[in-house]
Amino acid sequence: STQQLAKMHSEWPRRQAPKKSSNRVTGTILVIAIPVLVWVMISLRPGDPGPQSLADVKVDMHCHTTESDGDRTAEEQIKLASKIGLDALWITDHDMIRDLSRTKELQAAGRKAGIAVSFGVEITVDWAKKEHHLLGYFPDSVWDGDELTTNMKELQVACAKVKSSRENRNNQMVAYLNELLSSAKGRSYFDPEEAQDRFKPLDVSEVAQWAQTNANLMEPTSLGRPHFRAYLIQELSIREELIFGPRAGDGIATLTADGSVYFDEDREGKQGVELEALMHSATLGKRNIAFKPLPILDAIHLINEAGGRAVVAHPPTLGSTWAEKFVPLIPDLAKGGLWGIEAFSSEIDEENHNIITKAAQENGLEITAGSDNHGTLKIYAKLGDVHRADTEVYSELEYWALNGLRESQNLRDREL
Repeated sequence: STQQLAKMHSEWPRRQAPKKSSNRVTGTILVIAIPVLVWVMISLRPGDPGPQSLADVKVDMHCHTTESDGDRTAEEQIKLASKIGLDALWITDHDMIRDLSRTKELQAAGRKAGIAVSFGVEITVDWAKKEHHLLGYFPDSVWDGDELTTNMKELQVACAKVKSSRENRNNQMVAYLNELLSSAKGRSYFDPEEAQDRFKPLDVSEVAQWAQTNANLMEPTSLGRPHFRAYLIQELSIREELIFGPRAGDGIATLTADGSVYFDEDREGKQGVELEALMHSATLGKRNIAFKPLPILDAIHLINEAGGRAVVAHPPTLGSTWAEKFVPLIPDLAKGGLWGIEAFSSEIDEENHNIITKAAQENGLEITAGSDNHGTLKIYAKLGDVHRADTEVYSELEYWALNGLRESQNLRDREL
C-alpha cells in the first residue's frame, strides 16, 4: 500500500531525523503544530492541490537525444518537457560525456524554457557477463569550470571506447543481417514476402546517412539498433515484431500463417515458422555480435571519481529471472560505491518495483525514476511517464510524485 511504502521509505537510515534532547514538551508541540500549520496553508491555496497522480510527476531522470540513439534533439526534448509540465529533466545519453560548451548551451536552453536541465550518462556495462546499463548523474557544479576535470575527462575517454566498440558491433551485425535476409529463411521476415525480391544489402554508412535525414541521428558514431530498426521497417519492409521482440526472453518467435507473431510463453500451442528476432540481444549473442562494455564496478568507480552518483538502470530488462540472478549481487555493487537503483520506469511494473525497492532498502540505496524516452523510437516510453504503459498506474508512484523533484534538486545542487 502507499502507506506501507511511505513507512518503508521513512525507515531508511539516511532519511531519519536526529533526535533532540532539549525541552521535550516544547519540541513535541512544535513537531506536531508546524506540519499541521503547513498542511493547512497548502490545502487552502487555490489551484495547487499538490501531486495527485502519476500525471503530476514533475521530473524525468532518464531520456535520450539524437546525440546518442534518440530521434529528438536535446533542444526538442527540453521544449517538450516544458510543454508537458515537467520542472526538471535529466539528459542521459548513451556512452558519452558532452564537452562544456555544448553542456552550457543546453543549460541555457533549459533556462529559456523554464525547466531545470541536468546531465548524466548511461554507460553500457558488463554485469555478471550480462550486458546492461548503468546511469551516472552529475551535479551542476561539475560543469562550472573552464574545462572538464581530469577525472571527468577519464570517464569521457572510457565512454568513447565503449562507443567505438559499438561501431565494430554494427559492422558485424550488418554482415549477419545481409546473409540472413537474402536467404530462403529470410523471406519470412519481409511483409509482404515479395519485398525480398527488391532487397539491397545494408551498408553501415548508408544506414547512418539515412538515419541522419529520416531518424534524426546527429552523430554517425552514435548509430544504434533503434536506427537500424527504423531503416529495416521503412526501407526494407521488415516485420516490426521480428526486429527486437520482447526485451527479456530468448528472442525466439513463432510466425503463424495469418501473420501473427508470438514470443515466449505465448508460443505454446501455436503452429508456424520458428524465427529469431533479428536484433534481440540473445540472437546477436549467439553469434558473438557484441561490443565490449565496461565492467560495472569499474564504471561505478569512474562515475564516483568524476563527482557523480551511479544508479543501476531498469533492472527487469536483465531478463525474466533477473530478481533471482541479480538481486543477490546488489550488495557487492553497494560496497563498490553504487548510489541507487532505478525503481520507476517505462520498463518496470508494480511487482518488479516492489522487488527493487526492497533491495534498495536492504542495501542502503536510493531509488530514482525515468521514462527512458528515446523520442518516438520507443513507443512505450513517453517523456515524463515513469511506469509501464501496459500496466495499471500503481499507487506507490505517489512516492515519486511527492518526492522526486526534491531528490533531483538535491543531486543538482550537490557540491563536488
